[in-house]
Amino acid sequence: MGHVKSSSARRDFLTVAFSAAAFSPLWLDEALERVSLEEQAASDGHPDLNDKSAEFWNTFLDQTAQPILGRAKGELRGGGSDLANSPQPVFLHYDSDGFKNAAQLDVGKLVEGGDVIVSVNTSTVKLSPKDFKSFSHLQNAQMRVDVVQAQAILPVIEALAYTVVSGMRAGNSKAKSTSSSTSKSTSGGTQSPGSVQNLSTASDANWQKMQTIPLPGGEGRWALNLEAQKKDSLFYKVIQILVKEVGVFGPMLSFPGIAITALQSFNKLYGALHSRPVDVIKTLPTRVFATQESVQNTGAPGAVTGIFLQKGTYVLFPANQLPNPNELSKYTVIQGRIVPPKTKVEDLDDTAANTLVDSTYVTFDVGVKPANLVTNAPSTKTT
Repeated sequence: MGHVKSSSARRDFLTVAFSAAAFSPLWLDEALERVSLEEQAASDGHPDLNDKSAEFWNTFLDQTAQPILGRAKGELRGGGSDLANSPQPVFLHYDSDGFKNAAQLDVGKLVEGGDVIVSVNTSTVKLSPKDFKSFSHLQNAQMRVDVVQAQAILPVIEALAYTVVSGMRAGNSKAKSTSSSTSKSTSGGTQSPGSVQNLSTASDANWQKMQTIPLPGGEGRWALNLEAQKKDSLFYKVIQILVKEVGVFGPMLSFPGIAITALQSFNKLYGALHSRPVDVIKTLPTRVFATQESVQNTGAPGAVTGIFLQKGTYVLFPANQLPNPNELSKYTVIQGRIVPPKTKVEDLDDTAANTLVDSTYVTFDVGVKPANLVTNAPSTKTT
């Protein structure tokens, strides 16, 4: 009974705090301390806590990922040591010129200089049959998108982050495969297709701010993390209380312009309350450059390591599921789905589920517009 009482008190405490949007660093440190004390007072061997997740999120904003270069699996370099098995994303850019590695785009096509407003509108999640099966068998899935400013708009304020956490509960009636047919895998066998899920944020108030993100100086960082969990984490349980009915990857929580120190405090809580995650896409923030000037300002424009931001569709594949570039070149992107050219709109989901069957990917519609922000005075870098 003591454990039940402790869990109930903890849930009530966090629910009130989340509802009040009280995400100040002071409150979060106090919340994290209280949760830790209650966990210690509860029964032994709590499977809810995950040391690796806690370590990853505690240092999330203090580190920067190296982008993965190249297009074919055998040619990938950068990022990590074992790319063949890595869940770190490969950022691809798609426009009328086809698919290109976003870390190897033509810098001359970026906005010339100054500040910019970027829109990062999540469009589609396409799960491979293997990942869809994992998501269905495990308790829930979460996706988190972070875009972080490299410098503040004003010297008297902190640089800001724009963060969205969305979730999917396994077994949700909406979270079914979009097709009942079978598909041929690249290995020649047959298997059920995965799931294609619309994630457009255009009509969702929680994600509106992801379409108007100011990047002073044209530089920032971008991260995508997609995972399944073997059981409901405490964080997910609390959010479920606040969001009564979460659809397929329904937005659960958003921070449209939160100070870096506040997000760092939230990350401590977020990481501590994870529950045995299974990573599908995992990365620390990766540097992004939206202007030619921001690249020049690195002092080494010919050797800059980062993602170049320009208008178009960005497709993020985990490195361990990156398709062969020859196969990828056969397809186009329509409404965030990778499909053969001339695919009818009404067939998009079924066709996408049966295209690049063994690959999971997430697509984003990205826009970049010049802006006049107040950045004349010295500013604080976060990268």
